[in-house]
Amino acid sequence: MIQIINFFQDSARKTEPPKIDNAFYLSKLEKITKELGVNGDFVIKLGGKEEARELNNKYLKRDYPTDVLSFPFNEELPGGFYLGDIFICLPIAEEQAEENKITVQEEMLRLMIHGILHLTGRDHETDKGEMNRLQERLVKLYLHRDP
Repeated sequence: MIQIINFFQDSARKTEPPKIDNAFYLSKLEKITKELGVNGDFVIKLGGKEEARELNNKYLKRDYPTDVLSFPFNEELPGGFYLGDIFICLPIAEEQAEENKITVQEEMLRLMIHGILHLTGRDHETDKGEMNRLQERLVKLYLHRDP
C-alpha cells in the first residue's frame, strides 16, 4: 500500500499551497512500482522547508532544506513488507517547477519517483547517471498516461 500524507502548513504563506490530487499520484505510483518490481508498502509525507532542513541536517548532516529525502526500512513487519518513507518539501517542489517551467504535478511525480528509486537502493551520486535516466523515462512514460 502507498500512502500520501500532506502535513504542509504555512500560515505566513501568501498563496494557498497547490491541491494535491492523491488519486492521480497513487494511480501512477501503483503502475510505476509494478514496472520496477517493487513489492512493499511506503509512505510519502509532504511538508515544509523547516522540516526538510531539520531532517536533512539530522540524517545527512546538511543544514539546508532539500526537495526529497528517502528513508529505507526494507523490513518484514506483521502487516507485510515495509519499504520505507519518503519526505517531499512542497515549497521546494513548487519553486523547482517554476524554475524548470513545468507543472507542480510533474515535479511532484518526479520527486516521488526519485524517492522510490532511492528506497530500492539506487543512488544517483554513484551510478553514472543510471538512476536519473530511469527517473526521467518513468516521468515521461507515466505523467500523461491514463491510470
